[in-house]
Amino acid sequence: MEPVSKIVITLFVVLAGAKVLYWTWTSHIDPIATIYKFFKQEPKIADVLVTRDPNKPYQGEGIVADVTGDVEFSNGEVLFKQISNISGLNQSQPIEYRRYNLKILSVGRIIGMKSVVSNKGSSVLKNVMEDVLCVKID
Repeated sequence: MEPVSKIVITLFVVLAGAKVLYWTWTSHIDPIATIYKFFKQEPKIADVLVTRDPNKPYQGEGIVADVTGDVEFSNGEVLFKQISNISGLNQSQPIEYRRYNLKILSVGRIIGMKSVVSNKGSSVLKNVMEDVLCVKID
């Protein structure tokens, strides 16, 4: 009796597994389209390469600020007139901006919130640093 119950349980598990596998392949995955896409379609460059926004400073793999003012390059130094949304910025660590590795030397002022009004409309910038002087490293 014991071998028969083992066979019945094994058949039940195998059939249930086959049913789950069949259901997954037929309802969640389109195997023909997947194979066609893999072999016939050229991938888009954005799917293959990870790109970075050239107008945003990075630390590690993440964006740490938005450049909202002018940027001046001169003699191995970079001056950001204004950057905002700096909550993720660690000032003691180097930042990467347009393929340059930069170290922050000085900050003119830090503002919690700044209202900007122009002919194009108004906006509120948070966590603003102005006159950020950096030096190129490497």
